[in-house]
Amino acid sequence: MCRVCSTLLDTNGLLLAEGAIGPWWVRKEELTFRPGITYDNLAELALSGKITLQTIVRGPTTRQLWKVARRVKGLAHLLGRCHNCGEHVSPDDRTCDGCNAQFLKFIDRNNLGLELGVPPKGEASGMSSFLSDAEIFDTQSTPLTLPPKAQVQQVPESVKSNQAEESAEESVGSPQFRSLQRRLEQGKRRVLALSILLIIALILIGILIFMLRG
Repeated sequence: MCRVCSTLLDTNGLLLAEGAIGPWWVRKEELTFRPGITYDNLAELALSGKITLQTIVRGPTTRQLWKVARRVKGLAHLLGRCHNCGEHVSPDDRTCDGCNAQFLKFIDRNNLGLELGVPPKGEASGMSSFLSDAEIFDTQSTPLTLPPKAQVQQVPESVKSNQAEESAEESVGSPQFRSLQRRLEQGKRRVLALSILLIIALILIGILIFMLRG
């Protein structure tokens, strides 16, 4: 059995593993050499919440260059956003109501999405596949804006609050947001560690009092 993916290394296990190989990759630095997956497996990861709008992936619609999931054609709509304009959509939608972009499935696992011809000479365009996660986020962190609404209506306070939260989500790619998020996570870990130490101390004090009384 493989210690990384728990795949059985017998004939049946290897056949199942081979059937799951495809042209889509989810960036994981701890699994650098793991093969790609099929579109069906990618969609399952997205619908189950294992892929988020900020996950970095590559595949046929990104020309095998790393990209943030919210901008990947064929994947972003499964996460509730249009890859083209950022409008809120449903995973069951086939087109975007805001920009009419089509949401298609890409089930041909032999198609890597690369050009068949020889690349033209000159300066390369696009991102390198060897960028770090931070560099990819910085490159893809231009805030998305929703299409303007045709009519202006009075919005209740509860709706305004929800819209403010959604607006904050759009800026999650900025370095300032990631820095604040890291500080919050560090604070949560400190609080958890202190809580555990306090509980242990209280238990030890209780044991000591019980022994002295006995």
